[in-house]
Amino acid sequence: MRYKLHTGFFAWLLHRLTGLALIFYIFVHLYVLSHIKDPEKFESLMHLSKNPLAKTAEAGLLFLIIAHAFNGVRLTLIDIGVPTRYHKAIFWTAAGIGGVIVLHGFWFLVLGGAH
Repeated sequence: MRYKLHTGFFAWLLHRLTGLALIFYIFVHLYVLSHIKDPEKFESLMHLSKNPLAKTAEAGLLFLIIAHAFNGVRLTLIDIGVPTRYHKAIFWTAAGIGGVIVLHGFWFLVLGGAH
C-alpha cells in the first residue's frame, strides 16, 4: 500500500509546522523582551530591526501567522460540516488569499512600500 500525497496532508503538515514555529517565536520574543530593560539595549535592538535581514524575518513571521490562521479557518469550516468535495477548493482559496496578504506585507515590510 502506497501513501498518496494530497492537499489534506500538506495542509496538515503546514499547520503543524507553522504552529511549532510560532511557539518558538513566542518564547524567543518573550526572552528578548525580558532582557531589554536598559534603554541603550532597547535602542540597539530598535536599530537592529532596521536591518534588511530583520525585515525579511518579520515578513517570514507574517507568513507563519497568515498560513496558520487561514488553515485554522479551513479546519473550522471542515469541523462544522463543509462537504469533503469542497476541501481542496477551500485550501487553495485560503492559500491564494493568504499569499496575496503575505506578498503585500512583504512589499511593505521589506521593500518599504510606496517610498
